[in-house]
Amino acid sequence: MKDSERDGLLLVLAAASGSADGWSYFGLAHSFVANMTGNTVLLGISIFHTHGDIVHPLLAIAGYVAGVGVGTLICRNVPEGATWARPVSKTLFVEALLLIAAEAAWVATGQHLAPTTGSILLAVVALAIGIQSAAMLQLKVPGVVTTYITGTWTLLANGLTLLAARHPRVVRQKPRFEERFLLQGVVLAVYFLSAVVTGWAFRHAPPVVGAISAVCVLVAAAYGALRL
Repeated sequence: MKDSERDGLLLVLAAASGSADGWSYFGLAHSFVANMTGNTVLLGISIFHTHGDIVHPLLAIAGYVAGVGVGTLICRNVPEGATWARPVSKTLFVEALLLIAAEAAWVATGQHLAPTTGSILLAVVALAIGIQSAAMLQLKVPGVVTTYITGTWTLLANGLTLLAARHPRVVRQKPRFEERFLLQGVVLAVYFLSAVVTGWAFRHAPPVVGAISAVCVLVAAAYGALRL
């Protein structure tokens, strides 16, 4: 697989994460499945609130951490420097199955979830996104993460600052750094746009909300497997 193909799959997976975060926050339990920074804040401010929601942020964090563990175990033998690898596709197929199951439950309940059902779906989707995070971590794409977008924002700002300051390391590798900056910027844009599309779906086509992230991951897994 070419680097450009791999980068395209990263964008598809970023879209899956942005949509999943929107789905979980507005449709499941007002917690995030990719943004663990946000969940940590929600958990912290809830401790001293009488009606604070401690359970759902904690459940999302636990599901995500478990997913990272599962994904790491599946992808632990990815060769160093691999553009893509069979274990990565296998991991994404597992993620896709979890998201499809959550979407099926979302449709079956008519998007009117009982508290217990919402909690279960939140944990399942967080587990799925954690699996994706672990898989992408094994590929070691410099400066690009498809789930915890704060990291991508930080690395992009850091790199652009070094470039503007004409840092020797950046100047010597300028073409490579510019390519990375472009990919980082597009990842952020795709994550945002997928959240916009998810917001539109909530308003105009609620049954398909969960399908957005599921389809994105399934496409990435299938394409990656076919191109090995």
